[in-house]
This record gives sequence, structure tokens and C-alpha cells, in this order.
Amino acid sequence: MSGLRASMRLYGLVKNSGCSDNPQRQPVDILCIVNRTGGKAIRAFVSRLDAELMTRSAGLGDYRVIALRHFEPNAFIDAHQGWLTLHICCGFVAPASHSLLKDGALMPMGWYVYSEIGQWTAEHHLDLGVQMADLLQTAYERNQLRNYNAWLNELDDAAPAELAWQTDQAWRHLQTATSPDSREHCHALFDPVDNRWRFAATDIDIHQPHPEPLKQGALN
Repeated sequence: MSGLRASMRLYGLVKNSGCSDNPQRQPVDILCIVNRTGGKAIRAFVSRLDAELMTRSAGLGDYRVIALRHFEPNAFIDAHQGWLTLHICCGFVAPASHSLLKDGALMPMGWYVYSEIGQWTAEHHLDLGVQMADLLQTAYERNQLRNYNAWLNELDDAAPAELAWQTDQAWRHLQTATSPDSREHCHALFDPVDNRWRFAATDIDIHQPHPEPLKQGALN
């Protein structure tokens, strides 16, 4: 069975959830989020760095980062009447009057994507479309990071040591990073060139329930 292939790189957070008789299929819990209506969505990170930072967020120390193309989503789809819902995450939110780390936890910035799949097969490929690419590029430019996507592409192929160094740098600066306008909700992205967090005001309606780990699939 095929993993969750899409038209752009996507990463998720998983932890092992038991043993399997099939050594090629490891059952895992994947990190999800609950929306206002109680529906669940898989956290899908555009940035490998953001996903690694999320594992350092409060309560998520048991999770590790995987490329979602290795995650078989049929258990999730079956539990949601044939629908696949992703929360496409890019960067983090600094709520008004708060820093990026609120009670030790990070709040990913993202957009929901819904697709009626039925059954995921090896022939499936999720096309996120021009609109999602435009939303991301607009966010990059608002944070004065026009070429951010090119850097994300480079990070996909980074060696483990380089990725660990970038993650350490971003996490260290995150501890003291503050928005220049604490009266507004802000979207934050890490600038790898200037080695600092950049902030841009956003008018998002913040709803941040506790993230939910759910037994939703297997790695293949």
C-alpha cells in the first residue's frame, strides 16, 4: 500500500504504538489536531525544520519526524467516512501578548485541506493545487522571505548533522524571540540566513485545542 504522496513535501510526527507481525509495517500514532467542530486533521508540515522543532514542544518528546510519503493513511480515512483531512502547517503563531512558546508549547500556523478519498491506493496522489502554493508564497513574502521555498527544498536533502544544527539554532533563538507588535497575532518563520525569527501580523482566528495523538496508520 502506498504512503501519503502529495504535490509538495509534507512531514508528520509519529510514535510507535505497538508491535506488528509484519516487519515492513510498523503501527504508529500520528499527531493530529481537533478543529472547532470536533473533526480531526493530520498535522502535515511543509518545513522539515518546523516538524523537528515541534518534537521539542511540550508533551511531544516521544514523537519523531517522518516524510508523510511513508505513512499509509487508510486507518484515518476509514475512521472519517472516506475523508482525508490535513492541517498544512508552515511556521508558528505568536499569539498577541505572548511569545512563540506558550506554556512550553508551539502553535503551528496552518490551513485545512479536505479530500474525499474513499480508499487510498498506490495510484493516489494528493494535488494541493495552485491556491495552496500561492498561500504559502504570500506568507513567505509577508515575512520578507521571498526565496524561502528554495531553502526548504535544500533542507529536504540536508544531512542529519546539518539538520540538527539548524534545529538547535532555531530552537535557541526561539526562546527569546518576540514579535515587534505584541498587540497582534503574528506568524513567525525562521530566517536561516540572518539566523533569527521573522514576524508578520496575521488576522487568523486562533483556536488551539490540545493536539491529539491517534492510532491512525502504519509506516511502510
